[in-house]
Amino acid sequence: MRRPRRSKIVLNITSMIDVIFILLLFFLVTSSFTDQPGLAIDLPSAAGTGSAGDGALTLTVSSSGEFYLNRQPVLRADLPRALAAEAARGPDRALVLKADRAIPYGLAVEIMDLSRTAGLRKIVALTTPQNQEASE
Repeated sequence: MRRPRRSKIVLNITSMIDVIFILLLFFLVTSSFTDQPGLAIDLPSAAGTGSAGDGALTLTVSSSGEFYLNRQPVLRADLPRALAAEAARGPDRALVLKADRAIPYGLAVEIMDLSRTAGLRKIVALTTPQNQEASE
């Protein structure tokens, strides 16, 4: 007696691959790769570059005078206390100052003085390389 022949099941995954590819493209196009969304900082330019190392604090100062310590908003009055608390976490932490070129020079000096008073001895001013600025 002969067994009835079973038909093979064919699974066509071409449509599923197309949908996954479209979803991948959608997420790539809609994702944001900016460092600090919503906060436009016009950095000054410099020929030399430096490195702050791992575990560095980032203090961002916008042109309107807003302060952000590690992407968290900080009031100007609370800045000395916040810097001292961060300096207490590690003996050799660096402060990366990411300030807009429109802030007054006196404010930049005041921030550097506050950070040194708080115990942060290494201060790095973030800049845009000159050759990058010329190409923009």
